[in-house]
Amino acid sequence: MDGETGSEGGTVVTMLSNGPMSAFLWRRLRSPVAGLVVFALAGSALAIERKAPGAERKPPADRTTAAEAHYELGIFYHERMFSDLDQAIGEYEQAVKLKDNFAEAHYHLGLSYHTKAKLGVDDKALYRKALREYKLYLKYLPKGQLAEKARQNIKAVELRLR
Repeated sequence: MDGETGSEGGTVVTMLSNGPMSAFLWRRLRSPVAGLVVFALAGSALAIERKAPGAERKPPADRTTAAEAHYELGIFYHERMFSDLDQAIGEYEQAVKLKDNFAEAHYHLGLSYHTKAKLGVDDKALYRKALREYKLYLKYLPKGQLAEKARQNIKAVELRLR
């Protein structure tokens, strides 16, 4: 993709290199912010460049622009995480509806509820759901690969519910 450009909302984005990461950037970051992000990162240590391993990396010319680009990426991934987490919860819920004794799905559903509760507003209802799912994992696979983690998470959730 070297030198390939694309336009999104009037912003021209030039991909920095070939390979899976440049394709990732193009597919995932096509937004009005993408031009700023890719442009700003081009001068940073995080730029996708084909340099020898020992090559010295230059600091960005404009640290404020680079900082803003990293901030925008942070916002992008943060917002996406919440929507992806809700999507994951929906899929795990469907899995356990279809197969009630699917221990791994119960564990990961519990983990998703737990994560959402911790990252959100410390939602007690989500903690209770997480606790139930961790316990269901242990019911179906008491000596499973995730059993110790489930027990640790149960203790952590119980502390949050006090």
